[in-house]
Amino acid sequence: MNDSEQKWQKLVAAARRTSLPADEPRSPPAGFASRVVAMREAIIGLARVLLWRRWSVTVAILCIIIFVMTFTIYQCTAPHPPLIETPELLPLTP
Repeated sequence: MNDSEQKWQKLVAAARRTSLPADEPRSPPAGFASRVVAMREAIIGLARVLLWRRWSVTVAILCIIIFVMTFTIYQCTAPHPPLIETPELLPLTP
């Protein structure tokens, strides 16, 4: 056996010794549940910020659409003065 093959065999043997059995359930670390409960306020705050960001973009787009619609309605219906003013007709006197 050459030297690299022996190193691989040692590595495989070490991995087999330290591996966990497949059917052994792993429990969460100590204090995990209490840390999650303690972070409740931070999680709620983050959710509110993310919700506000999403809705603020939607509301901003809606406001822009309403502005453009209102602007176009008033521009199309506003009376414009004529480009060439018609002269005032003088009454004819006999």
